[in-house]
Amino acid sequence: MRPADNIEKSIKKLRYKTSAETHDRVLGNVLQAMDEKEKQKPGVNKPDIWRTIMKNTFTKIAAAIVVIAGILIGLHFAGNPFVATVTFAEVIEPILNARTVVLDYVIGEGPDALEMHDIVIGSRIRRTMSNMDMTMILDLEDARMLTLVSLGVTKIASYNDIQGTGLEGTGSVLDFVRNVVSRVKNNPDADIQDLGEKEINGQKAVGFYVKGFNDGLTIWANKKTSLPIRIEITEGKTSTVIKNIKFDVPLEESLVSMEVPAGYTMKDIAIHIIEVPAPDNHLSNATEEDLVESLRIWAEIILDGAFPDAIGTDHFIKQAAPLGYKMASLRLPVSEGEQLFFKFQKGMIFLQKFEFGGKWGYAGKGVKLGDAEKIILWYQPQGSDTYRVIYGDLSVKDIATEDLPK
Repeated sequence: MRPADNIEKSIKKLRYKTSAETHDRVLGNVLQAMDEKEKQKPGVNKPDIWRTIMKNTFTKIAAAIVVIAGILIGLHFAGNPFVATVTFAEVIEPILNARTVVLDYVIGEGPDALEMHDIVIGSRIRRTMSNMDMTMILDLEDARMLTLVSLGVTKIASYNDIQGTGLEGTGSVLDFVRNVVSRVKNNPDADIQDLGEKEINGQKAVGFYVKGFNDGLTIWANKKTSLPIRIEITEGKTSTVIKNIKFDVPLEESLVSMEVPAGYTMKDIAIHIIEVPAPDNHLSNATEEDLVESLRIWAEIILDGAFPDAIGTDHFIKQAAPLGYKMASLRLPVSEGEQLFFKFQKGMIFLQKFEFGGKWGYAGKGVKLGDAEKIILWYQPQGSDTYRVIYGDLSVKDIATEDLPK
């Protein structure tokens, strides 16, 4: 029930229980107090205006309404139960039920963060990425994706099936949040913490934290409208922020059309999206050798001989499209390209074992592939007193903690 309905119901109850006799008694007390106060005043007696007014039935009703309003106002300032409050159920309602949603979300932090813009209409999504001339139209119901890439004056379009884990990897971040809040809604024992109020982009917002979901899910909603304005997801060292959210806005269906737009040429290109697989996936057996091979691919193919400035899950994800472009330019066979992506992903999966709770570090910024003197990455295996370090020539050694890069 809406807060406004609660207030209306409460007023109806108050009106029902308050008889004319009660009105007269309350008003009589007020008039008596006024008379006594008036008697204490020196000077000429003035006409009893209040008693004259009260002889009229209509003004009696009006005065009664004023008294009731005064009571409600007093209750308001005393912290009464009629005050409208934002509830978690109200906040998640548009998340679960809106048919059209427009939002931005950022994976990671700093200059290497991956920014995406989603337009959601039913089961279809139009997705664009920061610093990439690429648009993806996703049909989640038919598990198909239309990719539109602009390479200068050349415009290329391709269709891809996104079955199985591919569908999960390319799905909507909104669907991800929907799944979480849906489970919370259906769980009476869910631990939801009220974070109080704060200001977000000039708006007064109230926050809710869903405890027990990985590392955390936080939803901030506009205090007046109850509409979510910011959603924060943290998992290990990786953070995702959803912002600029608009629900049920009018949108043209053509925005998510699966038809190839005019000016684009159809090409048979395999587009791969880096995804985080489930624990029982075949990628879960990633090893140190996979991490080394992933670093080699990053330096040798993507960055033309240099190691990246920083690494992490968000950085791996952002390199999916550049790696795809590089493979296309090298004209690698599809099978070879798939194996390359597979190896690149396995390195990310191995790193996540330490990224989400282990001890590790990276110092590859500015280091060239083949530099045997520079340590670019180190991590501490579980139960070990020493660290495994990877050098610029991709050799691996064990060293003591005190010998790590400062």
